[in-house]
Parts: sequence; structure tokens; C-alpha cells
Amino acid sequence: MRGCHESEWAAHPSRRGGPMILFACLLAFVAGNACRRAAPPAAAEAAPTLDVTSWTDQTELFMEYPPLVAGESARFAVHLTRLADFTALNAGRPHIELTPEAGGTAATIPGTEPLRPGAFRVEGRVPPAGAYRWALVVDAPGLSDRHDLGTVTVFADATRGLEAVRAQPAADPAAIAYLKEQQWTNPFATARVQESELRAALRVPAEIQAVTGGEAVVAAPAAGRFRADDLVSIGSMVSAGRVLGLLEPRLAEGDDRATLASAVAETRVAAEAARAELARAETLVAEKAVPARRVDDARRALAVADARQRSAEARLTQRDEALRTGGGTAAENAFTLRAPLSGRVAEVSATLGASYESGAPLFRIVRTDEVELQVLVPPVDVPRMADIAAVALEMPGRDAPLPLTFHHIHHSGVVDPQTHVLTVQIEVDNPRGELLIGQSGTAVLYGTTTARMLSVPAEAVLMEAGRPYVFVQIGGERFARRFVDVALRDGGLVGLRGGVKAGERVVTRGSYDVQLASAAKGLPAEGHVH
Repeated sequence: MRGCHESEWAAHPSRRGGPMILFACLLAFVAGNACRRAAPPAAAEAAPTLDVTSWTDQTELFMEYPPLVAGESARFAVHLTRLADFTALNAGRPHIELTPEAGGTAATIPGTEPLRPGAFRVEGRVPPAGAYRWALVVDAPGLSDRHDLGTVTVFADATRGLEAVRAQPAADPAAIAYLKEQQWTNPFATARVQESELRAALRVPAEIQAVTGGEAVVAAPAAGRFRADDLVSIGSMVSAGRVLGLLEPRLAEGDDRATLASAVAETRVAAEAARAELARAETLVAEKAVPARRVDDARRALAVADARQRSAEARLTQRDEALRTGGGTAAENAFTLRAPLSGRVAEVSATLGASYESGAPLFRIVRTDEVELQVLVPPVDVPRMADIAAVALEMPGRDAPLPLTFHHIHHSGVVDPQTHVLTVQIEVDNPRGELLIGQSGTAVLYGTTTARMLSVPAEAVLMEAGRPYVFVQIGGERFARRFVDVALRDGGLVGLRGGVKAGERVVTRGSYDVQLASAAKGLPAEGHVH
């Protein structure tokens, strides 16, 4: 203040307007005093937060809380998930029980109803300092659950609590943050890593084909015109012997059935006449009315007539037999075409009223209730085919292998010189028609030997650059990606040699969202609201 006034007056010794000068000096005093004022203290250090994650058979608990200080009030942010469908628990009240390890009465800290789906608050005064066994108890409509959380320490003062928190290992910086709010609103599920008895299996390429003798082509038995009351359609199921239509043959002159039957009748009459003539000649010779050679001539004429009759009858029989070829029967002057086996109509080449040459294919029928699984087995694995106990087929579009019922395995014993593999035929039942002729996939051939190892659901195993990996839930909202070593695949389970531990939980649904979250660093800025 003094310096300000001295400078002003020294510079202007004869200056008038004292009030204005005084006002200026006052402003300088205020500004100087503000400059000399101590800077405000730094913002208080954010209070540390702990968390715990626990699973039971019914629910998952993820709880955030501060270091517990004796006599002070503590707020617990509780997140509860139903494991039946991994949705947020939206009813009930949780509470925390703190039981002294040295013995005594448990202290209870009550909780509220959900602040929003899945989020609860437990708040109350903390009991005296010491070690406690603690648990969170859930009481909701239709659900009663208890999470035993082990041991917790109540500190005598906040300083000791803060020191204990700082002494804990730092969180994994590579962990992936995926909040409960995201898990509850997106498709999400986890499963526990557990030990399972898995069957050794051989996985080989496979294709579905018709069984031997399970495919037939109905062809035109002669040149002629096709007709039917109704034309069978592709995909129709037909039984053996079913009439598919008629084929009216184009016969050469004299080859129709009426002409052949007439010829049979004429030769029969001629044979009877020759037989009568022989009898008459024998009588006349006996009476010595004619020479003996008359009988010889009559016998030769009868032999010729009999031969002509047999020839005519054979031609008629041959024609009728031809009409019955392929299950057909003679009907007037047409072939009756019948299905030679039960199955599905795969091809229809016939057209009502159209003419076809002899041998032209009209229908193709394939048996589908039983099919043949043709698998390509490397020679080194052929001995394992004698130990096959079960067969399944992996097909594109199916989440899990399709179990098959098989009853016969055979092969030629000859390795294909082009592919250098052995084609093995496995006859399997197909009562519901799920297997389609020509369909391909991967056959899983299970042996009788088993191995006990850690396993996870098949949908938990993902691939990156040919390497399998899983997402392990290391905390309620933290995940880690781990590469694993796949040992066996048995149905919907995958056996692993390493990468996970028994009891850990792996993501089985929502892996893509977790993968996207891995691109973010840490939790979102807004965090939780409690």
C-alpha cells in the first residue's frame, strides 16, 4: 500500500483530484493482496474402492465398497445377476452379515430395493475393528441366496485402511472392461471351467451318399408314349410297387398282343388237326387201307404243328414278360411302371403324353431312411476304425454335431492313388431325413477310450490366426483373453490342456461384444451410478 501511494505522489507532486488517486491506490492494494494470497489446496485424493466377485448356483455378485473403518458409515454398491438367464435381478433386498472371527454376534448392514435393474445399495455403520467373516444374503421373490465372501478386515482408522489398499497388487492393465449394464442389455452368458470325461475322437471329411442298392432309375422298357393319371413330383415319398405311370409301346407290325394271341390260337388249331390226322392214319393203316408211310407223314406234320404252337406261345409269353420288366405288368398294350424301392423321388424326367426311346430315364428314386456316410481316413488312422463306438457329423449351419446311429462299417482296403486316403463307408439311419444325399461335412468318429481333463463349452472357444482362445471373466466387469491348447472335442465340449483353471468362468455368449470392448482402455468416464 505504501509503495503504491509513494509512487503515485512522487510522479505527480502538484496533481490535484485526490479522491481519484485514492481509489486507484485501493485497487492496487486489493490486487496485490490477492497475489500474495496462498494458492488453494489441491483436490482431495479420490477415495479408494475395492471390489469382490462371487458366484453361486443361482446368482452372480459384483460388489464395490470402500475400505471398512470402524464406527464409520460405508456404502456398498451391489450388482446381482440371475445365472439362469444372465439378466439383472430386479426385486428383493440384499444385506451384509459381518461375523467376528473370534466369535460373537454378527453385525448386519441392511440394503435397499433395486435402484435400477440389478443395482442395489447396502449402507450402514461398520462394527469395531478386527477380522470378520462376511457374506451377502439375497432375499427376493422366488429366490433366496447367500454369497460367502471369506474374510474382511475392519480398520481402526482411515489411514490404515488406505495403506492396506495401496499395498494390494495393481490391477492387470491388459484386462478388458465390460460393465454390468452392458452385460445385462446385450446377449451374454458364462460357464464354469470344469473337469469332464471326454472321448477320443477322429475328425475326417465326410459326404452323404445313397446306400448300396438304395438308388434306382426307372427307364422306358421300350419306345413308346408315357401317360399317367397324376405325375409324381420331385421330393415325393413313394413305396415299393407304387404305380408311377404307363408306357404305351410303339410295336412293329404283327408284334401287338392281339396278333400274337391270334397266332397262338391258329397254331393250336393246326396242331389239333395234325393230331387228328395222325389218329385217322393210324386207324387206316391198321385196317390196311393205306400204306404205312401215311402214318409217318402224319407224325411229321404233328411235330411241325406242335413246334409252331410252342413258338407262338413263347413269343406271347416273352412279350408279357417284357411288360413286367422293372416291376411292370402287362395291361392291355402298355407297360405299367412301378417304383422298384421305397424312397424319395429325386428326379422326374417324364412328361405326360411325351414319347421316349427305349432306355430313356423317366424317374430316379433314392432311399433316404438309411444313407451311407463316406469318410476319408488317412492310412495311419485306419486301425482306429475298428474301435469306433459313436459317430457324429458336423455340418455348416449347425451349432453342435449331429449324433448318428450306425450299424455297419466297411471299406475296400484300397487307398485311393490320387487322394492317398481310404474311403470308409458307414451305414447310418436317417429316419427324419436330416441327412441329404450329396451333403458334406466333418465326421467325428469317437473311440471307446476316454480322458479326464478341463473342458469348456464349444461356443467359448474362438479362433485368431489359427490359434484358439477364450475370454475368462476375472472379475464382475473385467475379462482376460487367454490362448488355449485344444486337446479333444466331444459333442458340445472342448477339452483343453492349458490356458484356464478349474472353477474359472469363460464367456459363452457375447464374445464379440467383449472383443469390441477390448479396444477401449479402462471403464467409461461416467462409471456407475449408485
